[in-house]
Amino acid sequence: MRRTLPWIYAVCGLTALYQIYRVWQVRIERRQAVFSLEREKAMRDIYNIFTIAMLLLITMGVTYFFSNTLAIAVEPLVSEALRPTPGVPFVPTPTSTPLPSTPTPTITPTPGEALATATPFETPAGLEETALPPTPTPVPAPVVQAPSCPDPRSIIRAPGVNQNVSGAISVVGTASHNEFQYYKVEFAPGANAAGGFVYLGGGNSQVFDSTLLGFDTNSLGNGAWTLRLIVVDQTGNFPPPCQVTINVQN
Repeated sequence: MRRTLPWIYAVCGLTALYQIYRVWQVRIERRQAVFSLEREKAMRDIYNIFTIAMLLLITMGVTYFFSNTLAIAVEPLVSEALRPTPGVPFVPTPTSTPLPSTPTPTITPTPGEALATATPFETPAGLEETALPPTPTPVPAPVVQAPSCPDPRSIIRAPGVNQNVSGAISVVGTASHNEFQYYKVEFAPGANAAGGFVYLGGGNSQVFDSTLLGFDTNSLGNGAWTLRLIVVDQTGNFPPPCQVTINVQN
């Protein structure tokens, strides 16, 4: 444990320095924010940085507890467990002497005895072979079709068009741009919705044919919903978004 202490403290220190840099960067982004969504995103980033700072403090506190307080408390128990125990005197195992085997008497059949003959077994009339019912042919699952997106920089691969979903699912696709700033996934009630979208989640890094977002459909009501992916560039503009309609069946 003591050998890994410097590494743990070093990782915590580097993470703390990076989070200080992130606070400075988020404050600049918040001052330059034009849209309310960008300001909300900056506030979420600050909350995430605060959460990471609390985890660092907890990690360093637990490490200090295990390396100092707990190590001193269990040191007598470890020393006692490692103390050699006195040898146990060897006691020979008694062996038993086998008894002489008794010869088995041989029975000789007399000429008057008749050998038993085997009687053939007749199959009852009710147990004759019956034809088995035909095995049903499995019905193949419907093929899920990916949505048709107008711009290759904003693509949703899954879930597919009118796909039935329930529980925890992942939105898979591509979010990229030459002047990439961030992307966001929104949702709205109804099929092929044209408005009323609400922010669901997003990210600050480009994604190429991988998971964009994971969420639990139990937070939505059953029925048709529309998901929309928007990729925002450094100027606040975005190419045509990609939409897909899903059916929630929780």
